Amino acid sequence: MDSFEKTFDHMFKAVGNRSATAVAKSASSERLDSKQMSDDFSDLPSGPQEEFLLQAKIRPIFGKPGVNNLPIGTHPDFISLEGTKTTQKHYTCTIFVDIKGSTRLSLLYPLEFVFQFKNAVIQTCVETIRAFDGHIHRLMGDAVMAFFGGSSTEKEDAIADAINCSVTLRAILEGSIKPWMERKGLDASDFGFRVGCDFGNDEEVLWGSFGYRNVGEVSATGLPVDMASKLQGLAGKNQTMLGQGLLDFVHWPEKYSKIKTHNREGEKKSLPVVSPNITDADGNPLNYKMRQLDYDKTLEFSALPRSFSEKICSGSVKNHAEIDYKCYSIANGKRLDYISASNFLEPNISLVFVVQANTKNRLNFPLKVVFKKTNHGPIPPENERDIEQEGVTRYLRKEKVSKYNQSYHPISKVELPEATLYRGLHTMKCEVYDSNGGLLFRDWIGVQGFEILMT
Repeated sequence: MDSFEKTFDHMFKAVGNRSATAVAKSASSERLDSKQMSDDFSDLPSGPQEEFLLQAKIRPIFGKPGVNNLPIGTHPDFISLEGTKTTQKHYTCTIFVDIKGSTRLSLLYPLEFVFQFKNAVIQTCVETIRAFDGHIHRLMGDAVMAFFGGSSTEKEDAIADAINCSVTLRAILEGSIKPWMERKGLDASDFGFRVGCDFGNDEEVLWGSFGYRNVGEVSATGLPVDMASKLQGLAGKNQTMLGQGLLDFVHWPEKYSKIKTHNREGEKKSLPVVSPNITDADGNPLNYKMRQLDYDKTLEFSALPRSFSEKICSGSVKNHAEIDYKCYSIANGKRLDYISASNFLEPNISLVFVVQANTKNRLNFPLKVVFKKTNHGPIPPENERDIEQEGVTRYLRKEKVSKYNQSYHPISKVELPEATLYRGLHTMKCEVYDSNGGLLFRDWIGVQGFEILMT
């Protein structure tokens, strides 16, 4: 996959960036000028972006075949409820995405350009959500509401999709949209996404037809659905807020989230629960827990391109073009690609972590490979919980093809067998050092579902 910069710049060009560039250029810069733009809007392309452009880039990274072409509106699992009084209880993971900082553009630039830009951003949100099998329920001005999950999707996988979607939205924002805005002279300092996300189990969410047959919609109701909207409102710029329903259901580790803080009268205060606090039927405060997703930490084990993560993660991720790190699950004797944090695994699933290096380069062999696992969740022993374990060391060496063929194998490979055990999110860090002790490579693979158990 191309870098985010190139990939999503191409997407913007498909939306209408071509004309924006044409009118924005001057003798010395590409900065936007209102008068120039007004004179040249006859070049604006009509119609939406090439549909599925982003999906075609994102879905293969996360192991998702084809495209999600479901239209906006009623979730396909609940079409039978349209115009009826029938209701159905069924889980969902709800996400609200709000675009922050676009309102003032209408005061600065022609409405034709504002429409083109805002539509490109909305389409980016829509296609990113659909790339993770989310169902677009509603567009509300600068906001998008969507549901993850359904009758054919495991609950844990729906949550994994929603979290990966949130991380990818910010990656696109910071890797493509904001750089594009800056190149065009748009003020990107106050522009961003605010995301709220929560999960409601089967008994907590009710689907039904609201309104009338011809003036209505099938939607979901329940505390977790409403909380997703409130969480979006409480999110800071470029932040995702996760609700208690999601946090508790998958035992989301505290390591990958933060307690939201805000300044009031010069004093920094923590907001560990949804504010204002909601009370139950007896008047007791609900104390509904919320956490801010730690983007940088979560990006460490994301399946997004390692070269991109390296730029964002402040030196924690280190990419090397000649070194690769993968994980496989084993079923019926066959190895299946397990893409980091992409789906939940059942207990007692065999895993193998594989590191390989190209020997036909200037790498200083032998290479020292260190694997370090961290198990999260409430079940691992307390002395191991959330603590990086002592490393397991392997070595990558240059091996001759045979005693008759003195050339080296082009690839050197080492493997570490593991298995799943307890529920939660767990990581396996891999570091590769050259023979002089220099760090060449560092990356994480996240296993969602159950504790990594050494075999």
